[in-house]
Order: sequence, then C-alpha cells, then structure tokens
Amino acid sequence: MNGLNFKLYETPLSDPKISSVQLQVGKGKKNQPSIYVESTAFDCIRGIIWNKHREFSHQKKINKISDEDWVRCLKGFKDAVDALESCEDSDHLTKILYTPNHLLSQKELMFEHKHDIQQFLKDVTLWVETHLKKAKYILIIQHD
Repeated sequence: MNGLNFKLYETPLSDPKISSVQLQVGKGKKNQPSIYVESTAFDCIRGIIWNKHREFSHQKKINKISDEDWVRCLKGFKDAVDALESCEDSDHLTKILYTPNHLLSQKELMFEHKHDIQQFLKDVTLWVETHLKKAKYILIIQHD
C-alpha cells in the first residue's frame, strides 16, 4: 500500500503488476458494465463491506452480492463518509472503516488520504446505486 490510487477505471488496468478489483453488474456474464480499481485502494473499504455483508471475504476471488445486501453496504458507505468529516486521527479512521487487522500498519497512510477515501466511497456508491436499478447482483472480483 505504498501509494493509493482511488480512480475508478472503465477498463481493466493495463499494468499486470498492479492487482485490481472489478465490480461487475449481474452474475458474471461477459460484456456487463464494470469498473476497476486498484486493490490497495479497495482495501480501504473492504471492512465496511464485510461489516454489512458477512459472507464477503477478501480471500474469495469472486463475491456475489445481492441488491438487498448492497443496500446495507451503501448505507455503511454513506455513514462512513459522514463520520470521516469529524475524524481527527488514524485510530478513529480504522474504526470508521472497520479496517482489518492486516491493514492496521497502513493506518497513517490511510489517514493522509481521508478525503480521497470519502470521495472514493461516494464514487463507488453512485456507480453501484446506478446499476442496482437494473440488476439483482453486483460481483466483486479480485484480479491478482
């Protein structure tokens, strides 16, 4: 987690050395709308997803999340965006984001990017909300 890039990409990342996460509409059929993000950035929000959808696992290559479960995750995203407004230290940030233990060593870097994380949560929320209107599932696919 040296640097954090919170950009959402519409196509797979071109550098094969960078692991990424894909959010894909539907149940895995090709040519469905998708976005891609660097895994290091996605790590910042994994804890929120797990807190709202306990079947989510960062160890699974593919997590299928239903629209009902996404609604809970999106509420968690919105709550985190609001809570980050008054967040004044890295320990508080890790509680807001439900940061997994294996990422706690990166909490200072994450705190430096607090505003980027807020915007990232807003961007992901907007994308998911837009596509949940038409789909029952959105997959989270890990590309190593």
